[in-house]
Amino acid sequence: MTQRTQRERLENIGALLVVGSGKGGVGKSTVSVNLAVALAKRGASVGLLDGDAYGPSVPMMLGVRKRAASKGSEADLPLAERRDLPPEKKLKPLMRYGMKIMSVGFFIGEEQAVAPMPDVLGVLIRQLFYSVDWGALDYLIIDLPPGTSEPQATLCREMQIDGAVLVTTPQDVARIDTSKALAMFQEADVPVLGVVQNMDGFLCPHCGEHVEIFPRSQETRAQLDELPLLGRIPLDPAAVINGDKGRPVVVSMPDSSVASAFTSMAEQVAMTLQARRSEAEEEQQFTTESIPEETEKEREAEDERED
Repeated sequence: MTQRTQRERLENIGALLVVGSGKGGVGKSTVSVNLAVALAKRGASVGLLDGDAYGPSVPMMLGVRKRAASKGSEADLPLAERRDLPPEKKLKPLMRYGMKIMSVGFFIGEEQAVAPMPDVLGVLIRQLFYSVDWGALDYLIIDLPPGTSEPQATLCREMQIDGAVLVTTPQDVARIDTSKALAMFQEADVPVLGVVQNMDGFLCPHCGEHVEIFPRSQETRAQLDELPLLGRIPLDPAAVINGDKGRPVVVSMPDSSVASAFTSMAEQVAMTLQARRSEAEEEQQFTTESIPEETEKEREAEDERED
């Protein structure tokens, strides 16, 4: 078995979560944003890091768009900074809907292309952990780009991730790629909290009827299907419009079925993390308590040998 690099745990961060999918276009950023806002509405201190340098969506979804292209030094990205920067030299995250947010999209225009090499992308996202003044957080959520390359590889290898949430849509082409993302996290020993099935039908804006828009997969994918289903999120045109205007559905339409699905998802994520934390504490306590007993037995055996 290959020896893994010792993973780092971020100081003052209760839980480091990632939201990922093996495929683009499944609404992963929408899930990330609404999960973060829903957790913040529960009273938690939350940070959201947009980890997609190629197509950052979080700024638009939270109403902090940067339309003008950056020029010269204004487009510099925070690379190769020291990890022990004093707070006054760190980047200040923006506050939106009661949470702290940071995105590569804050450094470039929304129509401006940035194309870092894959290995540089891993360094960039990792550096934003240390260059941003996150303060103390209950949750830091990372909205990952599609696929199983970078920054996923760097994060899984070097950071202690407390949980991953996978996002898919009902059809085979999305579920296949989501299974690949699941395999990546499992290989890296990253606990997968569950799967969110997004765009799970369409809510007619006129009559409210639920209509299937994707052909549901008829194939069984054992490992993916065994995961807890954190939520089925229907597609509501009104929620999409509000999201494009920077108003997440859990804020703009809190009584809608879409918002209820996201709120329930956030509750399940919080409860699952708490259960895992309690299990880890009990295991650590049991291990700590068993050490003196074993030591005492060893001493008794040593005394007998001396006699």
